[in-house]
Amino acid sequence: MSDAYTQLADRVGYAHSAHFRRILEFLMTPEQAALVAELPKTPEELSEKLGMDVEEVKSNIDILFRKGVIFPRNFETLENPRFARHTMQLHDASQAGLRLDPIRHGKLFRLWEEFCDAEWDRDRTQEWMKEEAPRMRILPAYKAILNSPEVLPYEDVREIAKASPLTAVVSCTCRQRKETVGKKCVRSHDAVCIQFGRSAEYALMRGTGTRLSLYETLEMLDEVEEDGLVHTWVNNDAMVYGVMCNCCDDCCMILDPMARFNVPPTKLYAKSRYEARVDQDLCTGDEVCVDRCQFDAITMQEIGGESKAFVDPDKCMGCGVCVLTCTSGAMSFELVRPKEHIPAAPAK
Repeated sequence: MSDAYTQLADRVGYAHSAHFRRILEFLMTPEQAALVAELPKTPEELSEKLGMDVEEVKSNIDILFRKGVIFPRNFETLENPRFARHTMQLHDASQAGLRLDPIRHGKLFRLWEEFCDAEWDRDRTQEWMKEEAPRMRILPAYKAILNSPEVLPYEDVREIAKASPLTAVVSCTCRQRKETVGKKCVRSHDAVCIQFGRSAEYALMRGTGTRLSLYETLEMLDEVEEDGLVHTWVNNDAMVYGVMCNCCDDCCMILDPMARFNVPPTKLYAKSRYEARVDQDLCTGDEVCVDRCQFDAITMQEIGGESKAFVDPDKCMGCGVCVLTCTSGAMSFELVRPKEHIPAAPAK
């Protein structure tokens, strides 16, 4: 019989990974791993099975919930808890937090970085290459589409924010992990993972997130756009979804491995309905747009002895962050795809 760590690792496809096992060993004692392997049994059933006092079982369930190892159906009562459904869930939950201990959690970040570098990034990119349709979609920067009369509510970050009854923000686990191993992000914002609905409730109950009012949410969306971060959302017309990520290519757990393993962004992300354009007569060649583009879609070319920006339409994902800081007004955003470009959400 394999031990509990191996059983849990096997559930997410990493039974033979020494790297993943070290993460589990950091997060759980052997007794706690044995408890998690028996979930979703009740505390009373676990007490009888494991020879623990019921109160000790409940105490461990609370600890494991706050560590981001188990996920109960009810966040208040912690009833019906289960182990992470997949590696991504454990990755995000176990590293999330606004007030993490830099020494203890620094070790956890390094363990995740080692696992990602040795195994997980390669495995995920191989799976992405098999995708028939992108699961996620790029949302255009709000200020870049202010003058577009055709903008749809489910591609408007502000309308999406207004549709959520509960919103919270969590620190970016990708950035914390990368910065722990010395890869400093050039962006100024750290807490940029915006959680909606049940995901927000989960973060608030664990103490890993901060509740945002609608005004604070809209203010944050403006700030991350100015910072050059890219909004990502589920690729359908849903107004309600768990997380809006705001990403950059120097630390994002998706954009970074995509670049390293030469995976086209369109394997996982659908483009927005908009596309950047450059007025060559107005372009001053300051290259700010080049620096801000997360998808290497903008290059500088010489015309008549002057350096001008060019947008590759094949590479442009329609995020719009280049438009926001073009002081000469040379960059613009054009609607180039019909509303049918965004699929309907699956029927419930």
